Amino acid sequence: MLSSKQYGFIKSRSTHLQLLEMLDKWTEYLENEGQIDTIYTDFDKAFDKVPHKRLLSKLKSYGICDTIIDWIGDFLQAGKFRVRVKLGCSDWSYVISGIPQKNVLGLLLFLIYINDLILLCQADSDIYVFADDAKLFRHVLGLNVNDCDTLQGGITTLHNWTKDWLLKLNVNKCKVVSFERTVDSSYVYELIENNQSLYLARTNQITDLGILFDEKLTFKEHINDKVNKAYSMLGIIKRNFNYLTVTSLTFLYKGMVRSHIDYCSLVSATHKKEILICWNECKNGLLR
Repeated sequence: MLSSKQYGFIKSRSTHLQLLEMLDKWTEYLENEGQIDTIYTDFDKAFDKVPHKRLLSKLKSYGICDTIIDWIGDFLQAGKFRVRVKLGCSDWSYVISGIPQKNVLGLLLFLIYINDLILLCQADSDIYVFADDAKLFRHVLGLNVNDCDTLQGGITTLHNWTKDWLLKLNVNKCKVVSFERTVDSSYVYELIENNQSLYLARTNQITDLGILFDEKLTFKEHINDKVNKAYSMLGIIKRNFNYLTVTSLTFLYKGMVRSHIDYCSLVSATHKKEILICWNECKNGLLR
């Protein structure tokens, strides 16, 4: 039932898998020259703003039985709130929006709520989503304005969907990145809000699911950051844990040092030499 482009909170899918599949597609595109224009979106408190009635209507459209929908409705709408100012309190009111994030059911309900967004945007561009983090991109050949216009149509579709389903984009945090050796950044992407054009800011690097992407896809800044972080953690271990057993040191090394270098390491594998050097130096540092 859930889109294959959704990688959040689903068994056998992960940030690592999404980034690898996305990078594989980007590599294939760039072999045919051109550039990849990518729009990174940011929802403003998405989980807190999901309206309960519209969520339940979507559950019904997916063919979920009325008994389960009623049960989920009770689960969502059982909460009450009131506002307190000094010694005075307002009347109690029912909570009419918001999905709890600290349970499996709440996460699943959110994935169902935004599932049709992915299907809508696929008509105009490629889209990958991890929970509420969505990015749209399109291969632009020879500075083809038509390709840029098509991607603009994709972000417009996403923006219109948020209005229809009472979510909100944080426009100030939505960014545009163009990936390729020689990048043309003349095309301006925008969103229309209250009959006004809000232009999306461009940047030459962005952090995507914990990986720092630069416009040349070299990952040098990302590697430098992770290597420095690993050395910093190694220093903490050596200064504060002098009398631990080898087993304890190994546990600390894997949790505090190796975890930084290991995370999505295949994505930045073009610089695996630097990673291996850091790995060996950290191990030798622990032994000393």
